[in-house]
Amino acid sequence: MSNLAKQSIKIPKQISVEISSNKLFCKGPFGKHSLILPVNIELKGSSIKVLATKIGSTKKASKLLNSKSLQGTVASLIKQTFIDLTSGFRQKLKLVGVGYKASIKKTDEKFFLELKIGFSHACDIEVPENLSVICIKPTVIYVSGYNKQNVSNFAACIRSYKFPEPYKGKGILYEDEKIILKDGKRS
Repeated sequence: MSNLAKQSIKIPKQISVEISSNKLFCKGPFGKHSLILPVNIELKGSSIKVLATKIGSTKKASKLLNSKSLQGTVASLIKQTFIDLTSGFRQKLKLVGVGYKASIKKTDEKFFLELKIGFSHACDIEVPENLSVICIKPTVIYVSGYNKQNVSNFAACIRSYKFPEPYKGKGILYEDEKIILKDGKRS
């Protein structure tokens, strides 16, 4: 059994929770979320407990999904949903390199992130509606939203345009990322 699943999960005051069959419905100040759960959960007052019980009634179903192995995952998904609904997530990216710049431009009610990162052309990335992207400086990008997966995926999409290279450390880096530089050619 996972250490995460042994502990009960406290429900924040501003979130209302409903459980029906294998679904968890949460409603908070920043929207609604629903989770399909492969394990049973128990609602006690203002806390949730993830239980290890067999899912299917047949032997085949219980072999396919071992509920003990999913307990920690389900517990962390529930905690993440509570954070989504109360405060949201933020990812910071840095552009490292001479002449690397980022800016936001708006065309036809759509926002685009324009990256100038050493190519012969500027890279335009459409910003999804559920996320907000802010360029505080020309070399700093903040991606924020109320779903951790969407924020992380969009930040990874931005980063994929120019991965940090190991010889000079130039590229698009996450906030706390440190690049271990390789030695160049020695003569």
